[in-house]
Amino acid sequence: MFVDIDCPACKLGKISIEPHMLAQGASFSCNACGAEISVASKSQDKLQDSVTRYDAYKEKLIHLQEDGNKPI
Repeated sequence: MFVDIDCPACKLGKISIEPHMLAQGASFSCNACGAEISVASKSQDKLQDSVTRYDAYKEKLIHLQEDGNKPI
């Protein structure tokens, strides 16, 4: 799932990032100025752990909703 963020460099464009790919070392660039963002290799493991935990949380919410629960 891609997420758009405002470009921190030009403030005009958007950068579409995909968290799983970002955690694997991909870089993403601004559609206006071409500025790139990426995650430092020493931080990739931490980001990957966070993405995995977020995915697990989403799955848990899906199962709760399927069971008729309405989590806040």
